[in-house]
Amino acid sequence: VLISKTVNAADPATATFTRLDTSLQPRRAVSSISADPTNANHAIVTFSGYDSSTPTTPGHVFDVKYDPIAKTATWTNISFDIGDQPVNDGVLDTATGDVYVSTDFTVLRLASGTQTWVVAADGIPNVAVSGLTLAAGTKAGDRLLYAATHGRGAYRLRLK
Repeated sequence: VLISKTVNAADPATATFTRLDTSLQPRRAVSSISADPTNANHAIVTFSGYDSSTPTTPGHVFDVKYDPIAKTATWTNISFDIGDQPVNDGVLDTATGDVYVSTDFTVLRLASGTQTWVVAADGIPNVAVSGLTLAAGTKAGDRLLYAATHGRGAYRLRLK
């Protein structure tokens, strides 16, 4: 796993990267990196696979904060009670601080300040959800979460 950050990618000839991962992250596939649009030094990083494959480095969802002075990142495992299941994608709702992830079974939500993952909404089928997209709605302040499933179509959830 190699996760890095750059602040000067506009010129590939002079771009430099700072490695952010450590030996404490799972050595499994990174399934998504969701950058915080309000803070370039913050992201949600998700991992596929199972903790049982990497028992000494568990975790599926991490809140990552980069310190540009120290050039280090703090990785906080926010998997809590999500269970040992692959996480396919993740997004941060900056309006509320809630985190949404898609798994091989559904879409889950971790409300800001809590440690309990819950199903994001009724009606989402129990199937693999490969991707999530958070978008603005047509009304001011409207936020929509789109979930792409495997073989069961796409779903839209209006966030409050």
